[in-house]
Amino acid sequence: MMPFTEGKIHYPGYRLGMSYCPEAPLSGDGDELSGYRLVLVLEGAGIMQIGELAYPVMGSAIYCFHDRETVTLPSKARIAGKALFFQPGVLNERLNGLLPGGESVGHACAEKEIASTDVQDLWVLEPFLDRGQGYYGGIPLDPSVARHADELLKEIGYNLHFQPDAHWPCRSRSYLLELLFLIRRIYQQTTFSPAIIPSEVPESVKPVLEYLHTHYTEKIRLEDLTSRFHVNKTTLNEQFKKSTGLSLIAYLNKIRMQMADSMLRNTTLPTTEIMERIGFADDAHFLRNFRKYSGYSPAEFRNAYCWMLNKNS
Repeated sequence: MMPFTEGKIHYPGYRLGMSYCPEAPLSGDGDELSGYRLVLVLEGAGIMQIGELAYPVMGSAIYCFHDRETVTLPSKARIAGKALFFQPGVLNERLNGLLPGGESVGHACAEKEIASTDVQDLWVLEPFLDRGQGYYGGIPLDPSVARHADELLKEIGYNLHFQPDAHWPCRSRSYLLELLFLIRRIYQQTTFSPAIIPSEVPESVKPVLEYLHTHYTEKIRLEDLTSRFHVNKTTLNEQFKKSTGLSLIAYLNKIRMQMADSMLRNTTLPTTEIMERIGFADDAHFLRNFRKYSGYSPAEFRNAYCWMLNKNS
């Protein structure tokens, strides 16, 4: 995929440093897909690999990557997403080459001569550059926010593809800016991302880990896993606990509770919908597990930690 869009009827030969893919995997690397990229995941779950580390992917969420990150997605992941690639110079030509290798915004501002007019343009790129304290580029979205982001991406895609008039470059840039401001605001409020997935595990455990992270919404029994992965129950549990510190079922429950935690913090979805989306059919069972995980009922947790309910935010 080309990291730019070339003018056709209007401005033939002109190249705008943006390109849109309506059915995008997360996979890609800095050589193939140069530039920054954001991926909107509307539904599904899986695992993505950023360099040597693995992280969970879930919808609805948006993922922000800078130009030096190698991102891969196992082919078994079941994710529906769309991607936008862009060069920082689309926002401000002075930003091209200003942030090599994911350099932080704060460091760039401190070490380089940056005009005050450029600081806001750098500010919106922070979700693509910040990597620390559990944040790896993934920002959970409330369904209403995800729909708005989706509409902005569709508008960008329409203008880049059809180029309906002479204003298509500026109009595309304006929708990009609107989308980046939306992402930056949500990023500022987001307080939780699911934890990194263990990477130092035996080859026999890796497919089981991948299966749990992509099928946690379904009913999963230990007997089903032993049959699927052709291993006896005792051996599987022993290998899994040695690798992760948890039994297989406890690890599955941890995945589900982390996803519930993230959705309660970052969305206003009904608790019953969250419960069903993480694989629970019984609300009393979900309530017991979540209280054991957090010390709160789901309603108490949301009232305490959901930034969308914070009137001062």
